[in-house]
Amino acid sequence: MMNFFNTNGHEDPPMATKVLLLLALITALHCTPALAKTPERSRLYTKPDPQSTGGIEGRVTQPSKPIEQILAIPVDAPEKVYQGTVSGDERRNFRFTGLPMRKYDLIVILEDRFYEGVQLHRGENTLNDQDRKKIDTIIQKSEPFFTRKIIHRVEGTTGRGNQARCLCTFIRAKGSELMWEQHEGKWKREDFRRTFKLVILKDVGPGWQVVRARDLYPVWTNPKFVRPMHHFRDALSGIRVADAVKNLGDLNLSR
Repeated sequence: MMNFFNTNGHEDPPMATKVLLLLALITALHCTPALAKTPERSRLYTKPDPQSTGGIEGRVTQPSKPIEQILAIPVDAPEKVYQGTVSGDERRNFRFTGLPMRKYDLIVILEDRFYEGVQLHRGENTLNDQDRKKIDTIIQKSEPFFTRKIIHRVEGTTGRGNQARCLCTFIRAKGSELMWEQHEGKWKREDFRRTFKLVILKDVGPGWQVVRARDLYPVWTNPKFVRPMHHFRDALSGIRVADAVKNLGDLNLSR
């Protein structure tokens, strides 16, 4: 008589049952494509504080493109990232609520570009060419899944024991094989994986070391948008939030 119990003493279902369960899973994924496309960012962002009445709102007038995502990062707590809401027929109005009282930097993400006002370093940026070269080397070696890394901005203090921060785009510049995610009836995605990251580094003597990396906006994207245009804007930096929603009015980010 065959034994259908595993080493933990629990009954192990017959192979036919396993096959049926696997087929059911595949069918469910095929019949519910929205499930396969659900963004994995639901737990990435900091939840608004229900006790805080502060916030930020405004409208991007230029460029005249819809906003895909807008983020707010506290100047003194970059590990926290708040997600704003986008509204309007043209998706150019934005609003944050439940923000505790402090200063915030914004990141505005469009389909083919992003604008940011992230303050990477307090005080004078003293990194030299050697620091930047070593930082680029360690960034390129990190997370091998991504085949290309672009450092848009990096600032910090030179010298052993000091820190630096950089804002990057990490790209997997080729299609990805996925074991358990069916995409549009196929088992391979032709779009590319891309994420923006805020990376914190420390000079440990022989070189720089990645201390922490914070994903900001991981997506699957059309290959032609895999390397977005990047722009820094002072208007998105150091926005002070008190106990009310601060209205920034119309923002022309093209200039």
